[in-house]
Amino acid sequence: MGIRPSKEEIDAAILDVAAGLLARRGVKGTSIQAVADATGYSKAGILNRFTSKDTLIGKSVEQCRSQTHDVLRSVSDLPGGPARDAASLVALTDLALRRPGYISLVSAFATPLEEPHLQREVELLGSDICRMFCLPEPGQGSLERRCRVIGALGALCTLAVAGPDDAAAPASPETRPHILATAWSALGHGMALSDAR
Repeated sequence: MGIRPSKEEIDAAILDVAAGLLARRGVKGTSIQAVADATGYSKAGILNRFTSKDTLIGKSVEQCRSQTHDVLRSVSDLPGGPARDAASLVALTDLALRRPGYISLVSAFATPLEEPHLQREVELLGSDICRMFCLPEPGQGSLERRCRVIGALGALCTLAVAGPDDAAAPASPETRPHILATAWSALGHGMALSDAR
């Protein structure tokens, strides 16, 4: 008999699903019913945990911000360069494999969203990601570096959310080294990831 997930683990998984829906559908398309359908819980069960759609969305974005801050803190003592990029990418990849909704919402910072409130929240996530990779702010820094960081995040998001074998299934842990290699390559350091760590 397996270990049952805790309330906190269930809530975190629901919030991650909501983050993924927000990234794909925006606020209007992220209904309580859509989250219930995607998680296998009833609408009443979701509302029992999160009293409204606004609460669910707010907590979902808050969880993403917290996860981003955790990664940023874990690399903040490293100077800018390949070692920091490698540590950031490894931490983000591990998080993305556990929480694909997270990386979907984070990667949305590079594209405009319809809802101004959600756009502002996603831009704050983007600012943290930029600091993680030592970019001044979204839209600042050298064009090549911005392209490389956004390309690495795009590769990470695409491969973590839709596994390479089946676009309907999330990536498996076996794909981790391939996801890392692909995203690392986009950063253009000209060395193996293992050499940068």
